Amino acid sequence: MASLNHTQLEPEDLDVIEGLANETSCPMEEVEKIYAEIHEDLSSRVRIRDYLIVLTSKKVRAVLRQTRRVI
Repeated sequence: MASLNHTQLEPEDLDVIEGLANETSCPMEEVEKIYAEIHEDLSSRVRIRDYLIVLTSKKVRAVLRQTRRVI
């Protein structure tokens, strides 16, 4: 399992990160960093963790879209 900051990423998370990197044509390291930050933030606030991957990937997509427009 990969770990950034204090977040333990599961194999499913890494699959999602790879998919997001391919989908957005962003470096995997950049996507992984953003994903880990958002995942850590959300996991500290949500009570039901069943949709954590979905919520995290949606927020990562939004961040990547915003940063791509700015550049």
